[in-house]
Amino acid sequence: MKVLNIVKRISRIMAMLAVYVICAYGYLTAKGFVFDGHTMILSNPAEAKERPFSEKVTGEVGLSAERTRALGVENAPLTIFAYSSMSCAHCRDFHKFTLPKLKRDFIDQGKVRFIFIHFPIEVIAMRAAKLSYCLPNEKFYDFIDELYEKKDWLYSKNEQKLYNHAKEFGMTDADIEACNADKKLTSDILLVKQNAIDNFNILGTPSFIIEGKDGKEMILGTKNYDDFKAYLEKRLAGE
Repeated sequence: MKVLNIVKRISRIMAMLAVYVICAYGYLTAKGFVFDGHTMILSNPAEAKERPFSEKVTGEVGLSAERTRALGVENAPLTIFAYSSMSCAHCRDFHKFTLPKLKRDFIDQGKVRFIFIHFPIEVIAMRAAKLSYCLPNEKFYDFIDELYEKKDWLYSKNEQKLYNHAKEFGMTDADIEACNADKKLTSDILLVKQNAIDNFNILGTPSFIIEGKDGKEMILGTKNYDDFKAYLEKRLAGE
């Protein structure tokens, strides 16, 4: 009886292995693999298409003067429109680590004008965006810096920690309530976001439109600063 049980157990294991092999073979075959007598090889390998660093685009950014918060001189040869969400980790990294270098090498040198554009991807990011616009213009970037530096507001179960940061910049409870109730401000932010989707097919953050006399180019996602710097230098040189 004991020997019979062992045989049955071995038979079940062998059957399971056979089913596994058949399923695995079917899956690999469906993916384009064939058996060459020794191993499975891909019969028609796909060629990965690498996206270019930047690409030409047309269309208007659609940001009103009322919502424009700029760093750098107005007549700079290049303008960077940076679409960012306050809840985006990659946007935070860009703002904390790349933007200071851009400011040092290009913005403060009069070569580039930088404009932060809110592209909120969730409700809390929209609330933060509205508060930043309700502050005096000269406090806009300091407030953005503060929120990217301190993430407690982002992971809080309510908005009070976000509001506490706004109060540090001089807003009162009445100011915050009025800002939250500002439907035109909400509409302005959403219209600019929709414009970016319609005109440039921007669907994620960070995304950048770099505008100069030679037109507009778009850069999607985070980039190594050295590559970003080399790109800007080529644009400035007219290459």
